[in-house]
Amino acid sequence: MFKKPKRRVVRKLMSKSVNVFNGRKSLDKITHLESPLEADFCYHLEFDQNIKSYQAQPLSFLYHFEGAAHRYTPDFEVVYQDGSISYFEIKFDADILRMNDFTQWEEAIRKAALKNGKDFIVLTESFIRKKPLYENLLNTWSATNIDIDKDFLIHLIQQLDDRKQAPIHELILDTSSDYQFEQIYRLIFEKRLLTSLQNELLSKSSMVEL
Repeated sequence: MFKKPKRRVVRKLMSKSVNVFNGRKSLDKITHLESPLEADFCYHLEFDQNIKSYQAQPLSFLYHFEGAAHRYTPDFEVVYQDGSISYFEIKFDADILRMNDFTQWEEAIRKAALKNGKDFIVLTESFIRKKPLYENLLNTWSATNIDIDKDFLIHLIQQLDDRKQAPIHELILDTSSDYQFEQIYRLIFEKRLLTSLQNELLSKSSMVEL
């Protein structure tokens, strides 16, 4: 008989490369992760406005594969703004290539997840670390603890109301430091300022709009 499911305590897995992420949407005060790739996925979770909350290493569940019952712990459980829930498995590309039966295993997990009313999604290193989005998420996330100056915010709104869009360097009043530049990065991550993070590495020449 299988024991009652409980969460894995990742911080106690001394043989693993445990990573730490302090996320705003995480249900845990401190998120402990089994790999750097899982930590990198957290930037996507924090940036996606459709995501309400997430939890790494949630409760496990049973699935059947190759004639036997197994217990599986997702890497993440993600709750969306519309109330739907998905499990995520994060894989390095090389790990998938080493698994001869990966497609069958993935389908077995998906069927079990659907019985719980939840989707199952596998994301790979190629998606999570795709450039330049990955670098842009890292850079803008690093500014999310920067305080926003009220007067500078008013200046940005006035400028962009008049001009619709402008390069970042033309919006900066104080060039003696990067403080205003970092404030713009925070506003971009929070989608209070809009720019394309998919096409080019963000810089002071990047165009932004409200």
